[in-house]
Amino acid sequence: MGRALALLLLLGLSRAWAQTASCDATDHLFDFSDPGPLQTLTVGGENFYVANLASYLLLLSGTSPMRFLPTQVAGAGTNKWVTCTLTTPNRGGGGGTLCGAGTTRCFRVSNVSGSLPVPGDWTQRLYVLVQVTSGNATSHVLTPTFLSAVPDGRGLASVGRNTTAVLRIYYWLELSPNDVFPSLPAQGTLTLTYSLQKN
Repeated sequence: MGRALALLLLLGLSRAWAQTASCDATDHLFDFSDPGPLQTLTVGGENFYVANLASYLLLLSGTSPMRFLPTQVAGAGTNKWVTCTLTTPNRGGGGGTLCGAGTTRCFRVSNVSGSLPVPGDWTQRLYVLVQVTSGNATSHVLTPTFLSAVPDGRGLASVGRNTTAVLRIYYWLELSPNDVFPSLPAQGTLTLTYSLQKN
């Protein structure tokens, strides 16, 4: 129990000319000291625990790493995901190798700054998945994938011309029962910048 920690993941958003990108959430809180009950959410047919003290104790009672959804997503109500609405003009686009290929535009995480206070390389702990709920768009992250391993410069989805697309973006943090944190409380911040680009 002495290893419980609080982690804060902040998400920023940038905009590009002649198109708009709007997301409902500003930050994700992974709080493993939260006293709430065990909660699970099904994403892509698989159940995942929400980060809190109960799920952290469950992690410590086992032997394998677990991926956790955030305790809270500020601005998203009770949802555990970010909803982004992307609107593109009827021109331009193209130039990408995968994301933004053809006449589409690429919605990507264009910059990551900060760090998380987890043992080892934090980039091997943060996962992302993108679902298209409406509009002319294609997700390039259909299963939980390390954010650092998302292809084409962290290209999350391609968005067609002259469309309004709605995306659902999930983030997970993976912890191991063997993780040892040098000091408590352990807190960290990541700032992610989204961009809707021509390639």
